[in-house]
Amino acid sequence: MTLDEKITILRKSKGISQELLAENSRLSLRTIQRIESGESIPRPYTLKTLANALQVPIEELTSVAYGVRTTIPDEKDQANLPLMNFSALMVLICPGLNILLPYLIWKRHRGAGLIDSTGRRIINFQISWTVISMLALITLHVGTKALTGQFVVGHSAPPAVFGYLILILINCVFIFGSALRLSRRLPIYSFVPELI
Repeated sequence: MTLDEKITILRKSKGISQELLAENSRLSLRTIQRIESGESIPRPYTLKTLANALQVPIEELTSVAYGVRTTIPDEKDQANLPLMNFSALMVLICPGLNILLPYLIWKRHRGAGLIDSTGRRIINFQISWTVISMLALITLHVGTKALTGQFVVGHSAPPAVFGYLILILINCVFIFGSALRLSRRLPIYSFVPELI
C-alpha cells in the first residue's frame, strides 16, 4: 500500500470528501487530489496537517505496508535527492558514471523511504538510457557502414559521434526536468521499468 492509497482509504473510511478534507486541513482541493492520485509527494508539514484533519497519528500516514516509507521525509532526504539526480551528469565526463554515482549515493542512503524509491527511479532511468543509447549508436555505426561501404575499426564515424552528443543532450534534458519536478516534490521517471 502506498501513501496516496492510505490517505484515500482513511478519508473514505471516515466518510470525508476530498473537498471537506481540503477545508479541514486548510490545503487546496488540487493539493489533496494530487496527493491521492500519487502525482505529488507531500511535505512533512502537509503530512502533519492531513493527519490532524483525518484525526489519526502521524505514524498512521507515514508507516506504509511492506516498509516502503516508515518515516516522514526529512530535509536530509530532500537534500540527497538533487545530489543523486545531478550526479548522473557525470556521463559528460565518463560514460557509466551516470549509473555508478547515483547508485553509490542510493546505496548509502537507501534505508530512507523517499531516497529508496526515487533513487531506484533515477538509477533505472540511467540504466535504460545507457542501454538504449548504446543500441542506437551501434545501429547508427552499422547503418553508416552499410550506406557508405566504409568501416574502420577503432575510429568513430562522425554520425556516431554526433548521435552520441545528441543522446547526452537528451539525458541532460531529462536530468534537469527531473530536478524541476523534485523541487516541486513531484514523482520522477514513473514511465521507466523497474530494473533494480
